[in-house]
Amino acid sequence: MKKKLWSSIAAAAILLGGAYSISEVQAASAGNSASAGTSKTLIGISKAEQAALKAAPGRVESIDLEKKPSGAYYEVDIQQQNKEIDVRVDAYTGSIISVREEADDDDDGDIQPADAAESKAVISAAQAAEAASAAAKGKVVEIDLDQNKGSLVYEVEVRNGKVTTEVGVDAYTAKVLYTDEDWE
Repeated sequence: MKKKLWSSIAAAAILLGGAYSISEVQAASAGNSASAGTSKTLIGISKAEQAALKAAPGRVESIDLEKKPSGAYYEVDIQQQNKEIDVRVDAYTGSIISVREEADDDDDGDIQPADAAESKAVISAAQAAEAASAAAKGKVVEIDLDQNKGSLVYEVEVRNGKVTTEVGVDAYTAKVLYTDEDWE
């Protein structure tokens, strides 16, 4: 009986040690190993938006935080007259990774300045992220500017552990219009 108990304990220790080692190797390859004492901090939506607008002026339609094995970046979609610009911003340094221009002739319902009710001033994506963060605690990982019932609304995705909350923010006033929680 003691032999079975000790062999079970040894097997558990090996499995746990192996899982810990694998996570350390994956973290090290991603460039943020906890054992190395280096902790990377994301630049945030606001700085990503500023960097992207320097590279390509226009109206920000969406910002997504993308995490890949090769690293993390913000993908910022910017609408200019008759073209769409995709800017990738390094999520840790704020440097521009790429700028890609596409002709916007697909008539997919892009929001044009004339569509904005009486051309009111639209708040920035960073201001929408700030309003959403006040309503739902967590990390903002995605922002989309959408037209909803004739008005512009930022749909902001906030993640906190296993909870994802979509927060609707009025694009003119920064007022939170709704929150919708989703438990994974």
